[in-house]
Amino acid sequence: MKKSILTLALLASGAAAAQTNVNFYGVLDLGVSQDRGGVAGTSTRVTSGMATQSRWGFKGSEELGGGMQAFFVIEGGIHADTGTSTQNNTLFGRNAAVGLRGDYGAVSLGLQDTPLFTTLNTVVDPLRNGIIRSNNLMAPTGFRASNSVLFKSKDYSGFSGDLMYVAGEVAGDAQASHAVGGSLGYSRGPLNARLAYHRKNNDTALVKNTDDARNTLFGANYDFGPAKGYFGYEINKGLNSSPLNNTAATFGGAAPIASTDSADLLLGVAVPFGPSTVVGSYVRKNDKTVNNQDAQQFGVAYMYAFSKRTDLYTSYAVIRNRNGAAYTEGNSEEPGTGNKQFTVGLRHRF
Repeated sequence: MKKSILTLALLASGAAAAQTNVNFYGVLDLGVSQDRGGVAGTSTRVTSGMATQSRWGFKGSEELGGGMQAFFVIEGGIHADTGTSTQNNTLFGRNAAVGLRGDYGAVSLGLQDTPLFTTLNTVVDPLRNGIIRSNNLMAPTGFRASNSVLFKSKDYSGFSGDLMYVAGEVAGDAQASHAVGGSLGYSRGPLNARLAYHRKNNDTALVKNTDDARNTLFGANYDFGPAKGYFGYEINKGLNSSPLNNTAATFGGAAPIASTDSADLLLGVAVPFGPSTVVGSYVRKNDKTVNNQDAQQFGVAYMYAFSKRTDLYTSYAVIRNRNGAAYTEGNSEEPGTGNKQFTVGLRHRF
C-alpha cells in the first residue's frame, strides 16, 4: 500500500512538472567605488549592485490549454555587501506580479515596472541604469508601481504596445494618487524605437488639488554593426516629475530644488570587440524653471566578459552642475556622495 501511494505521488509530481515551469534566478554584483567632489570629502567603499542591482527571484508559468498560460514573478533586491534587502528592506520590492498570457498579449497585476521605466532601461540607456546611470539626471516619477494592472500586447510585425493603470487606493477619492501610463514601439532588425508616457496624481487623503507629474519619453537605439547608438529625449512637467535622487546640499550652499519643468537628453554608444565592450554616455538636464539648475553627465565604461554569465567592469563619470544644482554621480545601488565616481566590479548572473 505504501509503495502504491509513493508511486501515485511520483506520477502526480511528474505530471505537475510537465505542466509547470519554475525558475530560480538572480545577479550578484560587487565591487569598489570611489566618489569625489562632495564637501564631505572622498568616499571609498565596497558596494553591491553598481552595474546591475544584486537580486534574486522566482519566475514561472503554467500551460492552461487553448493557447492560455498563467505566469508569475517575485523578485527582491539584495545589498550583497551586507546581506540585507533593498527597496526599503522589502522582501520582493523589485517585482511581485501574477498574470495570464494568450494570443493577444498578457495582463498582470501587482508591483511592476512602468512602461516609461522599461523604455528608459531597455531602449534608451546603454548601461540599463547601472553605472553612469541615466537616472542621476533623468529621474521621472514612474519607476515601479504597486497596485498596478499592466497589459502588454504581442508583437505585430514589429509593433507592440502596453498600458498600465495604478490604483491610488485613497478611500473616497478614486483619482488621488492614481497613475496611468503606456508605450508604443517598433523593433525590427537594427532599429528599436519607443514612445512612453506616465502621469501620476500627487493628491493624498489630506492634500488635494496638486499638479500631476507628467513624463513623456522618446527613445531609440540602432545597431550599425561596429557600434550601437542610443538616443533619448524626455519632457517632464509638474510636481514630482523630476524627483532628486539626493536632496542634500552635497556641494555646500542651499539644498537643491527639484525641477517641475525640464527636458532631458541622452546620447550613448556601445562598441563591442571580442569579449570587450566600451560604452560612452552623455546626459543633459535642462531645467526650465526660474532656478535654471542645469546639469550635464559624461561617462565611459569598459566591460570584459569571461562568459555569458560573468563579466568584469570599470567606469568613470562626472557631473557638471550649474546654478546650485546638486546632482550626484550614483549607480544602480547608491545615489553617490560627489559629482565624480570611479568603479570597478565583478558581476555574475545565475
